[in-house]
Amino acid sequence: MREEPAGRAGTDSTREDCARAETQVPIDADAMFEFVSDIERLLRLNPHLDIEAWQRIPDGMRLVAQNETTGRRIETGVRIETTPATRNIVLSYSDGLKRATTLAVEGGNGQGCRLVVTEHYPFIEDTQDPRVAEVDRSLIPWVNAIRRHLLDRKRWGWLPGWRGWHEGFMAGMAPRQRRIVRMIIWISVLEFVVFLFVAAIFWLERRGD
Repeated sequence: MREEPAGRAGTDSTREDCARAETQVPIDADAMFEFVSDIERLLRLNPHLDIEAWQRIPDGMRLVAQNETTGRRIETGVRIETTPATRNIVLSYSDGLKRATTLAVEGGNGQGCRLVVTEHYPFIEDTQDPRVAEVDRSLIPWVNAIRRHLLDRKRWGWLPGWRGWHEGFMAGMAPRQRRIVRMIIWISVLEFVVFLFVAAIFWLERRGD
């Protein structure tokens, strides 16, 4: 996964700041585009975005969420523009500092692909501007989470219940709750392994007697 620092483009009146992250995944480009087209599922993979509401409205969707990286509450309309011919999706926000998020899938069929996520902000010249605190710092963790999920999906998605658990039950939880559930599962697995180890020692001792 590669991160590129914020860039600037446009004329003096249209200049903007951009942050970009990309990742290479051994998945067919068309399959990747189909996956990222489910925007709610994609946003819920963000480990720092607690989605409280994702509702359909006349001109798109309404998002209500809490961003853990900025500590700010998000309430915005989201207009979704999908272009299958170029495998490109643009999410335009009606409120907040972030203007848009662009999702681009690059690569040929059957040869893996690259997912490029670009976030667009208005140009801010002064680094002391208080609006800088609103810049979303979850981009890199989000793209990393998408990659991990897709690799796990490719490896374990055939198991009955895997997708329902990870893309339904777990995705519906707040990020903090998901972390707690994972910790409980790992602790339970560790306890079971320790139990088997102790039971094996006990059985060997009894057998030796």
